[in-house]
Amino acid sequence: MQENNRARAALKDFITGLRHVGHIVDDLQGSIAEFRRIYGLEDSDITVLPPFGEEAPARFGLLQVGSVEFELIEPISDEMRATLHSVKSGAGGINHVAYVVSDIDAAMQVLADQGIRPGHVTPHGVVDTGRTRIAYLNPADTGDLLIELVEVYG
Repeated sequence: MQENNRARAALKDFITGLRHVGHIVDDLQGSIAEFRRIYGLEDSDITVLPPFGEEAPARFGLLQVGSVEFELIEPISDEMRATLHSVKSGAGGINHVAYVVSDIDAAMQVLADQGIRPGHVTPHGVVDTGRTRIAYLNPADTGDLLIELVEVYG
């Protein structure tokens, strides 16, 4: 992107849709049971990563409710609990909103030009998860909003 075009670009130019709404939960199994009860979810609507029984610093429940995905995050380790609870929304309710972006590197450059840094669980920038590339924005630069950007492999 040329310098003069980048100066006019904004994050909204890269957002193509909502990826998911993330919630911190104390009990992932219990929260999934509530989502099943409230929304009538089936096993095919739910993915748990890593599966229950495997050790991990955090466990994620990805629940498809219509066209919206909810990401339920259960911090397991003390370090992950401290990280997730370090933002105002970390104690409950909506923790973050994740947007699908067309070009995460270009979006992050536009944000950097505006003084918005990566942060939270991706303080060093874009992380490749093997099926997506993600970056969280530093809540200190976004008015305490926790925003995740996700580029999905095509």
